[in-house]
Amino acid sequence: MTKKTPTLAYDLERDVRALGAMAANLTPYLYEKELYGYLSGDLPRLTVGGLLMRLYRLSRLSNHLSAEQQNIVQDAAINLEAEQSEWSVHYELKLQQELDARLTALQRFLEECRDSNSACAASYPVEAEKRVIIEHLRREAIERGVFTPELDTRLRHLDAQLRRLLTDGPFISAPILTEVYPRAEFWWMYGTLPG
Repeated sequence: MTKKTPTLAYDLERDVRALGAMAANLTPYLYEKELYGYLSGDLPRLTVGGLLMRLYRLSRLSNHLSAEQQNIVQDAAINLEAEQSEWSVHYELKLQQELDARLTALQRFLEECRDSNSACAASYPVEAEKRVIIEHLRREAIERGVFTPELDTRLRHLDAQLRRLLTDGPFISAPILTEVYPRAEFWWMYGTLPG
């Protein structure tokens, strides 16, 4: 019996609902102190990175979306652009705050994997998605001129550690997302950790 590689489930409808809710709740979220905003129901917590990730992938999956879902994605993009403009200082602070928090969490995960990698393989797909969020935050921070040399150094160091631990392998999420996350750009989505 072969051991099944852990994968990350994906629900397109839930992703659209989450994006719509995140975009609709940006105004209070951006000027509040909390990094993880609350959304009702079974939706994930609101963060800039979570919103950017969903907007990126759903924009690239538009041919899989209904007309209503496409409108939700377009409205979210318009709302994000308006909020970025109106609350630019708050937005950039949240961006940097989330990048720092997510890099710290990735560092902790990698340290745990080096010390005792028994649970790393099973939890890696979730951590890989968090690395996707870091990538979207990085790109946004570069575009807005707030990606500091310190953040760049930290990310490069953590990626080097991750590359040492990662065994190349198949895509670790739903097949529909392979068109969104090519191996050359999102290499951490293709492989497993020992465990």
